[in-house]
Amino acid sequence: MRRTSLFIGSGIVLAVAMLALILQGMFYAHSQSRSSTRDYLYYTLESPQGFVLARAPKGANGAPVGMPQTLVTLGGGFGQVASDSVATIQLSPDGAYLAIDGIRDHGEQVWMYDIQHNTIALQPPYVLGNFLHWMPGGHTFLYRPMLPLGPQAPMDGGSWNPGLWLVNAATGTHFNIDIHVPSAALVDAAPSPDGTRIVYSTSPGLGLGSDVWLMNSDGNAQTHLFSSANTEGTRTIIGLFSWSPDGTQIAYERLADSSTPFLPAGLWVMQSNGSQSHYLTETDGGHGYLPVWSPDSTKLAYIVRTNVGYRSADILAQSLRCAIGVVDVHSGSAWLAASQQQTNMQLNINPTWTANSASITFTALNPINARVGGTPRYWQASVTGPQRMPTVTPISPVIPHVIAVG
Repeated sequence: MRRTSLFIGSGIVLAVAMLALILQGMFYAHSQSRSSTRDYLYYTLESPQGFVLARAPKGANGAPVGMPQTLVTLGGGFGQVASDSVATIQLSPDGAYLAIDGIRDHGEQVWMYDIQHNTIALQPPYVLGNFLHWMPGGHTFLYRPMLPLGPQAPMDGGSWNPGLWLVNAATGTHFNIDIHVPSAALVDAAPSPDGTRIVYSTSPGLGLGSDVWLMNSDGNAQTHLFSSANTEGTRTIIGLFSWSPDGTQIAYERLADSSTPFLPAGLWVMQSNGSQSHYLTETDGGHGYLPVWSPDSTKLAYIVRTNVGYRSADILAQSLRCAIGVVDVHSGSAWLAASQQQTNMQLNINPTWTANSASITFTALNPINARVGGTPRYWQASVTGPQRMPTVTPISPVIPHVIAVG
């Protein structure tokens, strides 16, 4: 899953905890071949034993064929406490591993599922931190290490001074990129489609704004692109970077640098070298929903908060009401592709594009219940443009007990 989720409720540490919160998102046994794993949809489900990982075959329209079947229990009692949640489920580019970013009251850790061997383990071990993105091509991922857990925690030169880690999902070994600030100051980082560059943002703390940087994937040629302060001096937190498939543009969000976590945000786009940055439209803020490029790199699907002005939704994630918007990046025209009026569901999220960039598959649901999970249903929406009301059609039955979708 691309950093999209059914529910988000994450924090890290004091002032930077809020930055992590607002820029994280929440929402069969052995594989026969690595390529076949791409033909499945993955889920975290609620069960009496805690959270379990499950999957269902994926149909041509991007919806599951049948109900999810259990693979493994995540273990360690994860999911037996109401505050436990899952922020991210993402399949590695080579189809060999599945990353599950889990949130507990003491911090975040990444469960790594080995698809071929049907095994699961914390990766990297003995560290609190969170998954950011897979690097293209294999099974190395970008990871923000936060705190060591005991004497077996991996160190760099015998001391704990991490920046941004590249972690091997198979071994847990890592390469530390020195970003010249503590890892707690890292807001977000995302690799280019060819894996040669990484865009990232940092912030010294709540109320102090953020800075955007670009570097080579080995950490060399670190270049400061811009600061988040605008001409009026208003500061924002910048993150949720999303590279266009052709590698020429980067979409991102600017969220008010405020202790109120779920204020609306601005959706922006820039050239891949940081130039020509400009505003596109208003988007939901703080729930971690990543803007998603169409395969032809001309449009973005994003989440629109539809109850702006409802103060409870500024604070409580479960009060969110949202729709799926689409914006034409070149013209700036934006329109709603799917909303509560069409699905009769409070949350319309997790958009994925069809290969021809003509329609979107998404899930619609009401907020999940921490004890029994959620009940998402898959829908499909045509992307016809602002002149016509899109056609929205249900394409799956309701799926029970879902905590997160991959």
